[in-house]
Amino acid sequence: MKIPALLLLALPGLASLSSAQVHSAGPLLGASVAIAVDGGVGADADARTLIHPNGLHTAVQLFPAGSGQPDLQTILAQHAAPNLDIDDISSGRDDIMVDPNGFTDPPQFGWGMFTFSFHPGAQGAAGSRLAAEPAADRAAAIFSWILPESEVPPPLIGVVERSHSRDELGLQHNENVDSLDVPLLLGMDQGSWLTIEPGFQSLLPPIREIYFTVANNSLANVPASWFIDPATGGPIPASGATVLVTREVAGTPLWTVPQIYRTYSDLGLQQADDIDALAVDATRNELIVSCVGHAYDQLLFIDATTDGTPRPIKQPGGIPVSTAIGSAGNDDIDAVCTLDPQVRITGSGSGWVPDDFGAACGTPRTGHQTHLYPVGMQAAAFRRYENTQSHYDSWMIGWPPNTGQGPGWAILGLTFDETTQPRSTVAILPRDPLRTNGDPQFFSQAIPPSFVLIGVPIMFRWFATDAGGSEISQAWPVKVFL
Repeated sequence: MKIPALLLLALPGLASLSSAQVHSAGPLLGASVAIAVDGGVGADADARTLIHPNGLHTAVQLFPAGSGQPDLQTILAQHAAPNLDIDDISSGRDDIMVDPNGFTDPPQFGWGMFTFSFHPGAQGAAGSRLAAEPAADRAAAIFSWILPESEVPPPLIGVVERSHSRDELGLQHNENVDSLDVPLLLGMDQGSWLTIEPGFQSLLPPIREIYFTVANNSLANVPASWFIDPATGGPIPASGATVLVTREVAGTPLWTVPQIYRTYSDLGLQQADDIDALAVDATRNELIVSCVGHAYDQLLFIDATTDGTPRPIKQPGGIPVSTAIGSAGNDDIDAVCTLDPQVRITGSGSGWVPDDFGAACGTPRTGHQTHLYPVGMQAAAFRRYENTQSHYDSWMIGWPPNTGQGPGWAILGLTFDETTQPRSTVAILPRDPLRTNGDPQFFSQAIPPSFVLIGVPIMFRWFATDAGGSEISQAWPVKVFL
């Protein structure tokens, strides 16, 4: 194939795919994530933390044994409870982004995202992204949804994407992702899972925490000492709607005995309720929860510092988010994580407000001359530190919208911030017309040590063409901070 000269001059460069397309997409495409599988994988336990490193089709890994890293199964075994059925975990670093009345509220000049998974048997509303997922794979996939009023290209807002498929997570058809947390892995060395990227430690809490709930069917196996009222010192009834927390003991591989963070009554719930999806902002004492069954909406906001009243989360205008993401009447959300990259897209200042997720996840930005180079593909970028080297990994997936699947080229250009010139063409990659999963393309940009975490913005600008260059299409550019 000959690359048309026009391609080398074009500068287009995360597009929202329609719900009919079934390959992975969205800002978390290829991102690292910590998950757990209901009932465990193989002979392992339910609470085992499985690490999915950066990349598509990368096998899940385990934290090194005896390392003191945040593997909940190891922690529970330390405290004589190795066989618990854990519903969901949170590192306490979720950004809830819901106002006191329960309406979604992303940060000014920023953006936010909910990511979640479903219980087996989920159907999805007609025409939804969930319904487009093969039925056998729905409970083993992770989905994402960008909040309304986020500062990203409008076609991306309120659109559900599958960020990780069952196959990309290396799971079997009968396995169910019932726990997920993205912040848990941020900054960690993806080679050893033992150390933190230099400079990243300042973006992390001084003491790591794991918040979790225990399934009602497993409460009989919980040590009674865990359900002690922190206010009175007396026992309280065990409940799957009580949130527990364990914290690392600094300088040791140990974690504290789990204790109550908030009781079911603190959260305005009943003892018989069972929280099976959990996101916690430990700084603001705000939570998003989902309970087994449908006595409540499937996504509830609770401010644990005020009245502790569960409120269904709604979009501006009043539509419940549980409806907006395409769940049907009997679908059960069984894991949730919420994320707010602390970047500032417009307004005063440099745009760089360092935080763990904002220093890791690329932000989709406005395309370049979209009337000439229509948006047709998806792109994403996510930070990786491995073996003393910092990187930004970037992926493009999908085909030009008119010519579609077929031979051609994917081209990646880099620019500083949101400028289009000067630019550096760093990758020209042939497409494989036989691949049916959007033919993902990959590039990794090493970060020189002197540029690590100083806030220099660069833009990944991906575009693609058919073999003859008759159509040049772009993905929404992705902005990152080195």
